Amino acid sequence: MKITNKVLILLVIFAGFFLVYWLWPSNDGLPILDEVDAFELDDVHGDRYQSENGKVKLVAFFYTNCPDICPLTMMDFKIIQSMLKDKGLFGDEVELVSITLDPAYDTQEVIKEYAQIFETDTKGWKWLRDTPEKIKEIAGEFQMQYELDSETVLYHSTTMYLVDEENNIRALYDMAFANEPVKKDDIVRDIELLAGE
Repeated sequence: MKITNKVLILLVIFAGFFLVYWLWPSNDGLPILDEVDAFELDDVHGDRYQSENGKVKLVAFFYTNCPDICPLTMMDFKIIQSMLKDKGLFGDEVELVSITLDPAYDTQEVIKEYAQIFETDTKGWKWLRDTPEKIKEIAGEFQMQYELDSETVLYHSTTMYLVDEENNIRALYDMAFANEPVKKDDIVRDIELLAGE
């Protein structure tokens, strides 16, 4: 009788552990850090861009006169573009999105020439601009800090944003510095996680 009770207690304990294991929330995915409103901007290579398009996006703000961080980051974007193509995600499921902070200087033609330097494939790498007021509004959505004077961008924060299909920010990354490139493998791994959700 005592053995039967012990076996029953062990079975209950085992069942409890089993249920906790299977029902406990998984931390394998990426958390929702914030949400941004859907937006529309001018795509310098095409028509009006709509962010609410069912795709995962890696978003970075830049300006073409930036002497260091922006071009280094765009070089890393070029490599990420290639990595995403190798995985069959580029364009159809995932986009790279570059938004200028200085639309007064960064005209459509200026950005087009700049984008060529990085061998942009416009199927999945979008270069966006609009009025200064519209850019300020969207930068505010991302809590992107920057300041302009009449000549150029004085400063800007150096964060990139991974956005899911429902406009949730799921991860933040540092832009590139001279001795610290973008963590491309980590970013692509996170993109794969989102694309697989």
